[in-house]
Amino acid sequence: MPEFIPLAKPHLSEEEKSAMLRVMESGWWTTGPEVQKFEKEMEDYLGAGVHALALNSCTSALFLALKAQGIGPGDKVLVPTWTFAATAMVVEWCGAEPVLVDVQAENLNVSLEHFEKAWDPSVKAVIPVHVAGIPVDLNPILNWCEQKDVFCLEDAAHAIGSKYGDRLIGSHSHAVAFSFYVTKNLACGEGGMLVSTNEEWLEKVRKISYFGIDKSAHQRYQKKGSWFYEIESLGFKCNLDNLHASIARVQLAKLEEMNSRRAQVCSTYDKNLPGELLFPASKAGSSHHLYMIRLPGSVQRDDFCEGIRQLGVGSSVHFRPLHRHEHYKGDFPASRFPEAESIADKVVSLPLYPDLSHDEVMQVVKAVRKVLGK
Repeated sequence: MPEFIPLAKPHLSEEEKSAMLRVMESGWWTTGPEVQKFEKEMEDYLGAGVHALALNSCTSALFLALKAQGIGPGDKVLVPTWTFAATAMVVEWCGAEPVLVDVQAENLNVSLEHFEKAWDPSVKAVIPVHVAGIPVDLNPILNWCEQKDVFCLEDAAHAIGSKYGDRLIGSHSHAVAFSFYVTKNLACGEGGMLVSTNEEWLEKVRKISYFGIDKSAHQRYQKKGSWFYEIESLGFKCNLDNLHASIARVQLAKLEEMNSRRAQVCSTYDKNLPGELLFPASKAGSSHHLYMIRLPGSVQRDDFCEGIRQLGVGSSVHFRPLHRHEHYKGDFPASRFPEAESIADKVVSLPLYPDLSHDEVMQVVKAVRKVLGK
Protein backbone atom coordinates (compact mmCIF):
# COMPACT_ATOMS: atom_id res chain seq x y z
CA MET A 1 0.00 0.00 0.00
CA PRO A 2 1.27 3.56 -0.72
CA GLU A 3 2.36 5.71 2.20
CA PHE A 4 -0.30 7.31 4.38
CA ILE A 5 -1.50 10.66 3.02
CA PRO A 6 -1.99 13.15 5.87
CA LEU A 7 -4.55 15.93 5.91
CA ALA A 8 -1.85 18.59 5.68
CA LYS A 9 1.92 18.85 5.40
CA PRO A 10 4.05 22.00 5.28
CA HIS A 11 6.06 22.74 2.16
CA LEU A 12 9.77 22.44 2.95
CA SER A 13 12.68 23.18 0.63
CA GLU A 14 16.34 24.10 0.97
CA GLU A 15 15.27 27.76 1.00
CA GLU A 16 13.47 27.42 4.34
CA LYS A 17 16.37 25.44 5.80
CA SER A 18 18.96 27.98 4.63
CA ALA A 19 16.95 30.91 5.95
CA MET A 20 16.61 29.33 9.38
CA LEU A 21 20.30 28.38 9.50
CA ARG A 22 21.33 31.90 8.50
CA VAL A 23 19.41 33.37 11.42
CA MET A 24 20.66 30.74 13.85
CA GLU A 25 24.25 31.50 12.90
CA SER A 26 23.65 35.25 13.26
CA GLY A 27 22.96 34.78 16.97
CA TRP A 28 19.87 37.02 16.81
CA TRP A 29 17.07 34.52 17.39
CA THR A 30 14.35 36.67 18.94
CA THR A 31 12.42 39.62 17.48
CA GLY A 32 14.60 41.74 15.24
CA PRO A 33 15.51 42.47 11.60
CA GLU A 34 13.90 39.33 10.12
CA VAL A 35 10.58 40.21 11.73
CA GLN A 36 10.77 43.79 10.48
CA LYS A 37 11.54 42.60 6.94
CA PHE A 38 8.67 40.12 7.08
CA GLU A 39 6.26 42.87 8.12
CA LYS A 40 7.44 45.13 5.29
CA GLU A 41 7.16 42.33 2.72
CA MET A 42 3.63 41.54 3.90
CA GLU A 43 2.69 45.19 3.60
CA ASP A 44 4.02 45.22 0.04
CA TYR A 45 2.13 42.01 -0.75
CA LEU A 46 -1.23 43.22 0.58
CA GLY A 47 -0.85 46.78 -0.72
CA ALA A 48 -3.55 49.43 -0.37
CA GLY A 49 -1.89 51.23 2.55
CA VAL A 50 -1.85 48.17 4.82
CA HIS A 51 0.36 48.09 7.93
CA ALA A 52 1.52 44.81 9.50
CA LEU A 53 2.45 43.55 12.96
CA ALA A 54 3.98 40.07 13.18
CA LEU A 55 2.94 38.08 16.25
CA ASN A 56 3.33 34.61 17.71
CA SER A 57 -0.14 33.43 16.64
CA CYS A 58 -3.40 34.42 15.03
CA THR A 59 -4.99 33.96 18.45
CA SER A 60 -2.73 36.67 19.83
CA ALA A 61 -3.65 38.92 16.91
CA LEU A 62 -7.36 38.52 17.64
CA PHE A 63 -6.90 39.02 21.37
CA LEU A 64 -4.69 42.10 21.09
CA ALA A 65 -7.00 43.71 18.54
CA LEU A 66 -9.93 43.43 20.93
CA LYS A 67 -7.84 44.70 23.85
CA ALA A 68 -6.60 47.68 21.85
CA GLN A 69 -10.18 48.46 20.91
CA GLY A 70 -11.17 48.56 24.59
CA ILE A 71 -13.47 45.54 24.43
CA GLY A 72 -14.17 44.37 27.99
CA PRO A 73 -16.74 43.59 30.67
CA GLY A 74 -20.28 44.48 29.69
CA ASP A 75 -19.51 44.24 25.97
CA LYS A 76 -20.76 41.57 23.57
CA VAL A 77 -18.92 40.28 20.52
CA LEU A 78 -20.72 38.35 17.77
CA VAL A 79 -18.85 35.20 16.71
CA PRO A 80 -19.94 32.58 14.14
CA THR A 81 -20.44 29.15 15.69
CA TRP A 82 -18.52 27.56 12.79
CA THR A 83 -14.97 28.34 13.85
CA PHE A 84 -12.15 27.17 16.09
CA ALA A 85 -12.37 27.89 19.82
CA ALA A 86 -9.78 30.69 19.66
CA THR A 87 -12.21 33.04 17.89
CA ALA A 88 -14.60 32.99 20.83
CA MET A 89 -12.17 32.47 23.68
CA VAL A 90 -10.23 35.66 22.97
CA VAL A 91 -13.48 37.51 23.69
CA GLU A 92 -13.74 35.83 27.08
CA TRP A 93 -10.08 36.59 27.84
CA CYS A 94 -11.01 40.27 27.46
CA GLY A 95 -13.82 39.85 29.99
CA ALA A 96 -16.46 40.37 27.31
CA GLU A 97 -19.28 38.03 26.26
CA PRO A 98 -19.10 36.01 23.03
CA VAL A 99 -22.49 35.63 21.36
CA LEU A 100 -22.55 32.76 18.89
CA VAL A 101 -24.44 33.19 15.62
CA ASP A 102 -25.45 30.84 12.82
CA VAL A 103 -23.73 30.54 9.44
CA GLN A 104 -24.76 29.88 5.86
CA ALA A 105 -25.09 26.13 5.20
CA GLU A 106 -24.00 26.73 1.60
CA ASN A 107 -20.43 27.78 2.50
CA LEU A 108 -20.18 27.89 6.32
CA ASN A 109 -19.47 31.64 6.34
CA VAL A 110 -21.37 34.13 8.43
CA SER A 111 -23.50 36.78 6.70
CA LEU A 112 -24.75 40.21 7.64
CA GLU A 113 -28.20 38.71 8.25
CA HIS A 114 -26.82 36.52 11.02
CA PHE A 115 -25.12 39.46 12.71
CA GLU A 116 -28.23 41.62 12.40
CA LYS A 117 -30.41 39.01 14.11
CA ALA A 118 -28.12 38.91 17.15
CA TRP A 119 -27.40 42.62 17.46
CA ASP A 120 -28.29 44.69 20.50
CA PRO A 121 -26.75 47.91 21.88
CA SER A 122 -24.24 45.90 23.95
CA VAL A 123 -22.61 44.52 20.81
CA LYS A 124 -19.29 46.31 20.35
CA ALA A 125 -17.57 44.02 17.84
CA VAL A 126 -18.13 41.26 15.29
CA ILE A 127 -15.64 38.64 14.06
CA PRO A 128 -16.41 37.31 10.56
CA VAL A 129 -14.40 34.14 9.79
CA HIS A 130 -13.28 33.32 6.24
CA VAL A 131 -13.85 29.56 6.50
CA ALA A 132 -11.54 27.41 4.34
CA GLY A 133 -10.25 30.61 2.72
CA ILE A 134 -13.55 31.43 1.03
CA PRO A 135 -14.08 35.16 1.62
CA VAL A 136 -17.03 36.38 3.62
CA ASP A 137 -19.24 38.90 1.81
CA LEU A 138 -17.50 41.82 3.53
CA ASN A 139 -18.97 45.03 2.12
CA PRO A 140 -22.45 44.69 3.67
CA ILE A 141 -20.89 43.81 7.03
CA LEU A 142 -18.38 46.67 6.93
CA ASN A 143 -21.07 49.18 5.97
CA TRP A 144 -23.35 47.92 8.76
CA CYS A 145 -20.51 48.09 11.30
CA GLU A 146 -19.83 51.69 10.35
CA GLN A 147 -23.50 52.57 10.79
CA LYS A 148 -23.73 50.81 14.16
CA ASP A 149 -20.28 51.93 15.39
CA VAL A 150 -19.27 48.28 15.75
CA PHE A 151 -15.67 47.08 15.45
CA CYS A 152 -15.11 44.53 12.67
CA LEU A 153 -12.22 42.12 13.28
CA GLU A 154 -11.68 39.62 10.45
CA ASP A 155 -10.49 36.15 11.39
CA ALA A 156 -8.47 35.35 8.27
CA ALA A 157 -6.59 32.36 9.71
CA HIS A 158 -7.50 30.43 6.53
CA ALA A 159 -7.38 33.32 4.11
CA ILE A 160 -3.86 34.48 3.33
CA GLY A 161 -3.98 35.02 -0.42
CA SER A 162 -7.78 35.05 -0.64
CA LYS A 163 -9.44 37.84 -2.60
CA TYR A 164 -12.66 39.73 -2.05
CA GLY A 165 -13.46 41.54 -5.25
CA ASP A 166 -10.17 42.53 -6.83
CA ARG A 167 -8.30 43.03 -3.54
CA LEU A 168 -6.58 40.64 -1.18
CA ILE A 169 -8.13 39.83 2.17
CA GLY A 170 -6.27 42.04 4.63
CA SER A 171 -6.66 45.23 2.64
CA HIS A 172 -10.34 45.99 3.23
CA SER A 173 -10.80 46.83 6.87
CA HIS A 174 -9.50 48.14 10.16
CA ALA A 175 -8.27 44.82 11.61
CA VAL A 176 -7.48 41.45 10.04
CA ALA A 177 -5.76 38.50 11.76
CA PHE A 178 -3.75 35.86 9.87
CA SER A 179 -2.33 32.50 10.99
CA PHE A 180 0.99 30.96 9.99
CA TYR A 181 0.47 27.75 11.95
CA VAL A 182 2.13 24.66 10.49
CA THR A 183 -0.97 23.56 8.51
CA LYS A 184 -1.68 26.96 6.97
CA ASN A 185 -1.03 28.14 3.40
CA LEU A 186 1.90 30.23 4.65
CA ALA A 187 3.45 28.15 7.42
CA CYS A 188 6.30 28.78 9.82
CA GLY A 189 5.36 26.40 12.64
CA GLU A 190 3.78 28.94 14.97
CA GLY A 191 3.09 32.53 14.03
CA GLY A 192 0.49 35.09 13.13
CA MET A 193 -0.02 38.66 12.02
CA LEU A 194 -2.38 41.54 12.60
CA VAL A 195 -2.79 43.97 9.72
CA SER A 196 -4.66 47.24 9.54
CA THR A 197 -5.24 50.23 7.32
CA ASN A 198 -4.94 52.36 10.48
CA GLU A 199 -1.24 52.77 11.28
CA GLU A 200 -1.74 54.73 14.50
CA TRP A 201 -4.08 52.05 15.90
CA LEU A 202 -1.69 49.25 14.91
CA GLU A 203 1.19 50.97 16.71
CA LYS A 204 -0.97 50.92 19.83
CA VAL A 205 -1.31 47.16 19.39
CA ARG A 206 2.43 46.87 18.79
CA LYS A 207 3.12 48.44 22.17
CA ILE A 208 0.85 46.11 24.14
CA SER A 209 2.13 43.08 22.20
CA TYR A 210 5.42 43.29 24.11
CA PHE A 211 4.87 44.24 27.75
CA GLY A 212 3.73 47.77 26.93
CA ILE A 213 7.32 48.71 26.04
CA ASP A 214 7.96 51.38 23.42
CA LYS A 215 8.51 49.96 19.94
CA SER A 216 12.23 50.70 19.86
CA ALA A 217 12.91 48.30 22.75
CA HIS A 218 14.54 45.58 20.66
CA GLN A 219 17.10 48.06 19.33
CA ARG A 220 18.79 48.12 22.73
CA TYR A 221 20.61 44.91 21.78
CA GLN A 222 22.18 46.48 18.69
CA LYS A 223 25.60 48.18 18.55
CA LYS A 224 24.11 51.66 18.51
CA GLY A 225 21.32 50.84 20.94
CA SER A 226 20.90 51.87 24.57
CA TRP A 227 20.04 49.68 27.55
CA PHE A 228 17.18 52.02 28.43
CA TYR A 229 13.54 51.02 27.85
CA GLU A 230 10.23 52.40 29.07
CA ILE A 231 7.11 50.44 30.04
CA GLU A 232 4.34 52.76 28.97
CA SER A 233 1.26 50.58 29.63
CA LEU A 234 0.12 47.11 30.63
CA GLY A 235 1.17 44.68 27.92
CA PHE A 236 1.52 41.04 26.96
CA LYS A 237 4.14 38.68 25.44
CA CYS A 238 3.02 38.00 21.87
CA ASN A 239 6.00 38.93 19.68
CA LEU A 240 7.22 36.82 16.75
CA ASP A 241 10.90 35.82 16.69
CA ASN A 242 13.50 36.01 13.92
CA LEU A 243 13.71 32.23 13.52
CA HIS A 244 10.04 31.82 12.64
CA ALA A 245 10.03 35.03 10.60
CA SER A 246 12.88 33.73 8.44
CA ILE A 247 10.78 30.74 7.37
CA ALA A 248 7.70 32.92 6.90
CA ARG A 249 9.58 35.27 4.56
CA VAL A 250 10.55 32.38 2.28
CA GLN A 251 7.00 31.07 2.30
CA LEU A 252 5.53 34.50 1.53
CA ALA A 253 7.78 34.79 -1.53
CA LYS A 254 6.23 31.65 -3.01
CA LEU A 255 2.73 31.94 -1.54
CA GLU A 256 1.05 32.58 -4.89
CA GLU A 257 2.78 29.53 -6.38
CA MET A 258 1.73 27.34 -3.45
CA ASN A 259 -1.84 28.62 -3.52
CA SER A 260 -1.99 27.97 -7.26
CA ARG A 261 -0.98 24.36 -6.65
CA ARG A 262 -3.67 24.07 -3.99
CA ALA A 263 -6.20 25.30 -6.54
CA GLN A 264 -5.05 22.64 -9.01
CA VAL A 265 -5.52 19.91 -6.41
CA CYS A 266 -9.01 21.19 -5.65
CA SER A 267 -9.86 21.22 -9.37
CA THR A 268 -8.74 17.60 -9.70
CA TYR A 269 -10.93 16.63 -6.75
CA ASP A 270 -13.87 18.51 -8.28
CA LYS A 271 -13.52 16.63 -11.56
CA ASN A 272 -13.12 13.16 -10.06
CA LEU A 273 -15.35 13.01 -6.99
CA PRO A 274 -19.10 12.30 -7.12
CA GLY A 275 -21.06 15.48 -7.72
CA GLU A 276 -23.19 15.20 -4.58
CA LEU A 277 -20.05 15.52 -2.44
CA LEU A 278 -18.86 18.83 -3.87
CA PHE A 279 -19.09 21.63 -1.37
CA PRO A 280 -19.32 24.57 -1.51
CA ALA A 281 -20.42 25.22 -5.06
CA SER A 282 -18.46 28.48 -5.38
CA LYS A 283 -14.88 28.98 -4.24
CA ALA A 284 -14.45 32.39 -5.87
CA GLY A 285 -11.53 34.28 -4.39
CA SER A 286 -10.52 31.39 -2.14
CA SER A 287 -7.00 30.66 -0.93
CA HIS A 288 -8.02 26.98 -1.08
CA HIS A 289 -6.92 26.35 2.48
CA LEU A 290 -9.25 23.39 2.95
CA TYR A 291 -11.02 20.98 0.63
CA MET A 292 -14.30 20.04 2.27
CA ILE A 293 -16.92 17.59 1.08
CA ARG A 294 -20.50 17.07 2.22
CA LEU A 295 -21.35 13.42 2.82
CA PRO A 296 -24.69 11.96 1.67
CA GLY A 297 -27.35 11.65 4.35
CA SER A 298 -27.02 7.87 4.60
CA VAL A 299 -23.28 7.96 5.38
CA GLN A 300 -22.01 8.12 8.95
CA ARG A 301 -19.04 10.49 9.15
CA ASP A 302 -17.04 8.47 11.67
CA ASP A 303 -17.42 5.35 9.52
CA PHE A 304 -16.34 7.27 6.43
CA CYS A 305 -13.24 8.76 8.08
CA GLU A 306 -12.21 5.39 9.45
CA GLY A 307 -12.84 3.78 6.08
CA ILE A 308 -10.51 6.08 4.16
CA ARG A 309 -7.96 5.93 6.98
CA GLN A 310 -7.79 2.17 6.49
CA LEU A 311 -7.02 2.91 2.84
CA GLY A 312 -4.16 5.24 3.73
CA VAL A 313 -5.92 8.61 3.61
CA GLY A 314 -6.19 11.12 6.43
CA SER A 315 -9.08 13.48 7.07
CA SER A 316 -10.44 15.91 9.64
CA VAL A 317 -13.49 18.00 10.48
CA HIS A 318 -13.49 21.82 10.25
CA PHE A 319 -15.24 22.43 12.55
CA ARG A 320 -17.34 20.98 15.29
CA PRO A 321 -19.57 24.03 15.84
CA LEU A 322 -18.84 25.86 19.08
CA HIS A 323 -22.43 25.58 20.33
CA ARG A 324 -21.95 21.79 20.50
CA HIS A 325 -19.01 22.02 22.91
CA GLU A 326 -19.58 21.65 26.64
CA HIS A 327 -18.23 25.12 27.37
CA TYR A 328 -20.87 26.85 25.24
CA LYS A 329 -23.88 24.59 24.73
CA GLY A 330 -25.55 25.52 28.02
CA ASP A 331 -25.95 29.10 26.78
CA PHE A 332 -26.52 28.34 23.11
CA PRO A 333 -29.10 25.63 22.33
CA ALA A 334 -28.84 23.91 18.95
CA SER A 335 -32.22 25.30 17.91
CA ARG A 336 -30.58 28.72 17.47
CA PHE A 337 -28.36 27.38 14.68
CA PRO A 338 -30.58 25.67 12.09
CA GLU A 339 -28.19 26.19 9.16
CA ALA A 340 -25.11 24.98 11.00
CA GLU A 341 -27.03 22.03 12.44
CA SER A 342 -28.26 21.01 8.99
CA ILE A 343 -24.71 20.20 7.90
CA ALA A 344 -22.73 19.78 11.13
CA ASP A 345 -22.53 15.98 10.93
CA LYS A 346 -21.72 15.78 7.21
CA VAL A 347 -18.66 17.96 6.54
CA VAL A 348 -15.25 16.32 6.11
CA SER A 349 -11.91 17.84 5.06
CA LEU A 350 -9.74 15.83 2.66
CA PRO A 351 -5.94 16.09 2.25
CA LEU A 352 -4.79 19.35 0.69
CA TYR A 353 -1.27 20.79 0.54
CA PRO A 354 1.05 22.11 -2.20
CA ASP A 355 3.30 19.04 -2.40
CA LEU A 356 0.42 16.61 -2.89
CA SER A 357 1.19 14.75 -6.12
CA HIS A 358 -1.36 13.85 -8.79
CA ASP A 359 -1.00 10.17 -7.92
CA GLU A 360 -1.67 10.94 -4.27
CA VAL A 361 -4.73 13.03 -5.16
CA MET A 362 -6.07 10.12 -7.19
CA GLN A 363 -5.36 7.76 -4.28
CA VAL A 364 -7.59 9.99 -2.15
CA VAL A 365 -10.27 9.96 -4.85
CA LYS A 366 -10.18 6.17 -5.13
CA ALA A 367 -10.40 5.76 -1.35
CA VAL A 368 -13.40 8.10 -1.12
CA ARG A 369 -15.17 6.34 -3.98
CA LYS A 370 -14.48 2.89 -2.54
CA VAL A 371 -15.79 3.73 0.93
CA LEU A 372 -18.92 5.31 -0.58
CA GLY A 373 -19.45 2.37 -2.92
CA LYS A 374 -18.99 4.59 -5.98
